[in-house]
Amino acid sequence: MKKHWLGCCLLVGSLYNHANGSDSEYIYDPAIEQVFYQSITTQVDSMAVATRVARLSHLFMGVPYVGGNAGEGQSGQFDKDPLIRFDVFDCTTYVETVLAGIQSVSAASFKDNLIDIRYQHGQVNFVQRNHFPSLDWLPNNREILQDITDQVAPTQFQQASTQIDRAAWYRHLSAKSIACEQGCEPILEKLHGTGQHFQVVQADIPYVPLTAVFVGPDKQVNQALLDRIPSGSVINMVRPDWALKKWIGTNLNVSHQGFVLRQNGRLILRHASVTHQKVVDEDFIDYFAQYDASSSLQGFNLQSIRL
Repeated sequence: MKKHWLGCCLLVGSLYNHANGSDSEYIYDPAIEQVFYQSITTQVDSMAVATRVARLSHLFMGVPYVGGNAGEGQSGQFDKDPLIRFDVFDCTTYVETVLAGIQSVSAASFKDNLIDIRYQHGQVNFVQRNHFPSLDWLPNNREILQDITDQVAPTQFQQASTQIDRAAWYRHLSAKSIACEQGCEPILEKLHGTGQHFQVVQADIPYVPLTAVFVGPDKQVNQALLDRIPSGSVINMVRPDWALKKWIGTNLNVSHQGFVLRQNGRLILRHASVTHQKVVDEDFIDYFAQYDASSSLQGFNLQSIRL
């Protein structure tokens, strides 16, 4: 079962049925696995970060999109989806896999790096998972990510704030959220109770408004701004105070993640796409041009990678 419209996979957990042996800790596409691990073990120290990102992220082109596909493995208390997999991605697991890969020199170091990115303090459990990009995922990965939004749009960037009600989000989690198929009631009761100590917290994230990219009534592209975006950056799609409370228990302000790459003089967005249901490249300008002023998507946040 594929996940619904919500773009960021970690927010609602897995809706993926345990097929193809997905009740184990690992699921690999053998062909991709071999190329991936060979690639990370032959990385050159002097290779630019953007080159590493472009090379590793390209290995997964065309891999299917399945929302909420990752969990804590068979030993996980709540979500028993695989911890590591290369056969499917959603927006965040794709970004995490590439980020972990560019830091790694072996399969063992890849697993450790992936865990450090996905879980607070590297503790593999549902509660410690970085579920919310603006509240958990970005702040807890500051060692490898640096926010450069204000450098790209120094006089135009804005702040997107929202109140994240993590306790209400926990109460909205269902059996599908954790891919539970039988004996789910006691598991859900415990899961719902586990999150009730959380307080409502304000989450802020800076963003480049689309009005700074498409300028004036004729929507002229601000090329000077685009030229300041480094190739290999992590991009987060920002929807200020995104009104999702009645569906998932809380509002959000980030809906999707991916990479920005510069190829042949133009910017592309490389991401695990809900629309295309696979990992794809899209022209950066074309992608954002489809959103008008009435859309909840108002801009994007940018993070450079530091190794």
